[in-house]
Amino acid sequence: MSDPLLAEIAALFSSDVPPPALAPRPTGFALMEPVDEPVRGPSRQLMFHVGVGRMYLQLDPGASSVRLTGVLDDKGVSVEVRSPSSVQALRPDAEGWFRADVQPGPVCVTVPSLGLTTGWFVA
Repeated sequence: MSDPLLAEIAALFSSDVPPPALAPRPTGFALMEPVDEPVRGPSRQLMFHVGVGRMYLQLDPGASSVRLTGVLDDKGVSVEVRSPSSVQALRPDAEGWFRADVQPGPVCVTVPSLGLTTGWFVA
């Protein structure tokens, strides 16, 4: 004699396959060198050497996404903000600023024309 409730509970666990996880893939670009000096302000700031200048990034959490704000010393290049599931190509404004809303999780910022990437970090 079998118990229908126990059979139903066992059926819930027998075929439970987790969904495939999104994992970051290599970008094929060289890693930017991080700036080795203390950062003033929020701890969610990152700085990198890019070409002859620097790139500054700041992450600000929002209700459903994270706001990534960056500024480049070199205003003549475009950047890509990448996640495992998307790529946003951005052109900095006249002062070098760019902004993107990203989902929490792995993110990297690349400068394709220079062949550089920040490497993956968690937003």
